[in-house]
Amino acid sequence: MRTTKRETDAIRAYVEDQAHEDVIHLEKAASELVGPVRHDIWDVHCTDSRWWVVTNPTNLYDQTDFKSRDVVLTFHIGLMLRVEYAQEREVPVAPQQADLLPGSWRRWQQAFEAYESGDEAENFQAVGVRLRECLVSFVGETRNDELVPAGVERPKNADFKGWTELLANYLAAGDSSAKLRSYLKSIAVETWTYVNWLTHAKNAVRMDAEIGLKTVEHLLGMFTAARLRLGRTSTRCEECGSYRVIGGVCEHCEWADPSYEQPKVREWSEEERARRLAEPCTLTSEISTFMSPDDLRS
Repeated sequence: MRTTKRETDAIRAYVEDQAHEDVIHLEKAASELVGPVRHDIWDVHCTDSRWWVVTNPTNLYDQTDFKSRDVVLTFHIGLMLRVEYAQEREVPVAPQQADLLPGSWRRWQQAFEAYESGDEAENFQAVGVRLRECLVSFVGETRNDELVPAGVERPKNADFKGWTELLANYLAAGDSSAKLRSYLKSIAVETWTYVNWLTHAKNAVRMDAEIGLKTVEHLLGMFTAARLRLGRTSTRCEECGSYRVIGGVCEHCEWADPSYEQPKVREWSEEERARRLAEPCTLTSEISTFMSPDDLRS
């Protein structure tokens, strides 16, 4: 089949990295569209082994285990579906963001476990129960008496709608955040209403429970994003409005911020400088290992 040098080089590099052998021959054996995804199947010969490589996502399989390219494609698609499903069970935000609401995300995962526990309506109702506990936990982790304005009655501890309204007012205060504030309040009310319906829905089906999981996931993610947004301030150029103001100077039009102060640089004494220079160091010419962000997270 027709291929490009770029495709061939990429498959060669992938196999040599994974199999730890030199590739002596490779060719694209087939290409098949399964749903919206195209999978290419490569026949790759190494020094002492032979592999199938299937793409999107790319994985390799020993031909001693899979004699047919049709069999290996079927296995690959099934494996990738299982991997994708397993990923859906994980908290869908970065660990640092999840740490803002640990109890809420833990109960969301428990709701996912209830989702997998059976196929009857009562199993899906149980998802609603767990999601309701998740929302109550969210209120417990975010409520604060400082959110209550003077002269306003404090909501009860488990008053989800009351506390989320106050929280939205705090996270998205001011005229410039009116749309975000309205959106946060809307999803809070609708999510609470849907989850309570699911808890009592005697005719609930699996898709109803899945929708419940997604709506609560979305709510937690949006309020987390609003919280992170609140803590970030961006300097804008007063001349052109660009956000690309680095070191007090606009990279777009070179406007200089008159209020910018250079950060203080620590000055080393001669003794400290000599001590640090005497410590062992690694020259850039000796660095041969490449590390990606994924390596650092593992």
